[in-house]
Amino acid sequence: MAEWDRTVDLLVMGSGAAGMGAAVRAHDLGLDVLLVEKSELYGGNSAMSGGVCWVANNPGMAKEGISDSDEEGFQYLKHITKGEVPDNRLRLYIRESKRVLAYLHEKTHVRYVSLAKYTDYYPEAPGGRPGGRSMDPLPFDGSKLREDLIRMRRPHPQSQILGKFGITAKEAQAAIGVGFKTMMFMAWQMFLYMLRHFKRKRWGRDTKLCAGNSLMGRLLLSLKERNVPTWLNTGVEELLFEDGKAVGAVLNKEGKTLRVKASRGVVLAAGGFSRNREMRQRYQRHPITTEWTAGTPSNTGDAIQMGRDAGGALDLMDEAWWTPVSLVPKSPFSWVLVVEKSLPHGLFLNQNGKRFTNEAAPYIDVVNGMYDDVAKTGAADPRWFHIFDATYRKSSIAGPVAPGKVMPDKQLPRRYRDGKFLYKAETLDELCAQLDIPAATAKAAITRFNEYAVKGEDPDYNRGWSAQDRYYGDPNVKPNCSLGPIETGPFYAVQIYPGDLGTKGGLVTDEHSRVLKEDGQAIPGLYAAGNSASSVMGRTYPGAGGTIGPALTFGFLAAEDAARGQDPPS
Repeated sequence: MAEWDRTVDLLVMGSGAAGMGAAVRAHDLGLDVLLVEKSELYGGNSAMSGGVCWVANNPGMAKEGISDSDEEGFQYLKHITKGEVPDNRLRLYIRESKRVLAYLHEKTHVRYVSLAKYTDYYPEAPGGRPGGRSMDPLPFDGSKLREDLIRMRRPHPQSQILGKFGITAKEAQAAIGVGFKTMMFMAWQMFLYMLRHFKRKRWGRDTKLCAGNSLMGRLLLSLKERNVPTWLNTGVEELLFEDGKAVGAVLNKEGKTLRVKASRGVVLAAGGFSRNREMRQRYQRHPITTEWTAGTPSNTGDAIQMGRDAGGALDLMDEAWWTPVSLVPKSPFSWVLVVEKSLPHGLFLNQNGKRFTNEAAPYIDVVNGMYDDVAKTGAADPRWFHIFDATYRKSSIAGPVAPGKVMPDKQLPRRYRDGKFLYKAETLDELCAQLDIPAATAKAAITRFNEYAVKGEDPDYNRGWSAQDRYYGDPNVKPNCSLGPIETGPFYAVQIYPGDLGTKGGLVTDEHSRVLKEDGQAIPGLYAAGNSASSVMGRTYPGAGGTIGPALTFGFLAAEDAARGQDPPS
């Protein structure tokens, strides 16, 4: 065996929530840790995410007067995962996620508050809750990171108000629409933004970090204070094994090859494979492409492939954290339809002019509805559209297009007009001609939708029945804030696609985050967490934070097992 260039206890691959969480915990347990990130920026998908963490029966719920219990949290997860995830794994997550959250609050800069009104995605399911389980990271002063602030991956462009600053998840709901309160809120936020002028000038970007940037900024500062080495521009080229145990890796650090020994093991936490075209074509439903993801460019499945080559089993490779998206000209990231799909006076139609799903459903279900539509129609080149009227256009967003009251059609940038992003026509017939969909079928679908929308009903897909559907609805629209007729011209459309926030399939792991072989035996010294591991949430999505919560939790469990230095008792 060739000599080692460096020796540590634990090598962590990836700088998202799972990787940084594992590194923090490993250090605090006395391990010498090295964290490596192949890109030039910290944070991975987690930095671009909402940063929300889903934890049942968390302490913040009691403060908000919301009752919950571990048993009800388990009942909920068991119901929505449909028996596809072992009970002991679900109970493990319910129990350990609270412990990890408490540890982070006590020992690091991470701070979360419960979102009292942010519903579970299936609040009416057994054990479901109308709010409280999703937790939002408190804003963070990024200037505390000093020069490392410019090395933090920027938020997704759509999370930035006017392209300038972020807001919290609670504020995001309040910012919908163009009413007086919203305008006053925006004016106040702009004032605060102006007050940060000198900080921005010194550090090269806005220093108020929200959402995923807040979480990752807080974790990065916690690592820096612990003097944990974090190497950017450092990719893992090969895992190294001795007698079947992972003992290190070959790294490429800014073009230099290094052999790093990791006596306690290696944690694979480098995200999923949303940007790997070959893997997506091989494992996932079609149509599929790397262009529809909102994930970071560095999510190319490296960790998953290395773990697979080492004998690790894979699961859920056909799945992702699905969400309908639109493609914005000159943007490297797809635009996620979180809010738009729930707003009244709009609906989704396929290339045949037919509705196919509950538009306001959890975004993972909307995309499943899109793929079910492909299976039903057999379309070789399926297309879907978000169609809405002038009432919607006046007061609601459509991707980067602000409400008409703020951004009239005549002021739209040229890259958004004339079908480049936004289609517009005076009549539905003209709009359907532009979209190349049958006008008679589309108008019949819209007429039926309108007939029931004025009553606040949707007998076809039950849109607006669930509290989840109504979370981003317009409270001024009665009797159902998620339903409104599409009847006032001009009419508009945006093409939508089956996109994702990241993939959720990956390496199969046990309760200690150890990578398992096909026969169920653990590969000594090899761990996986975050989107590099198959999700504890199975094929579903419990609520906002269903990705970040498990990433932090299973990253912690990997570090704790490595610190024990031996196989724990079964």
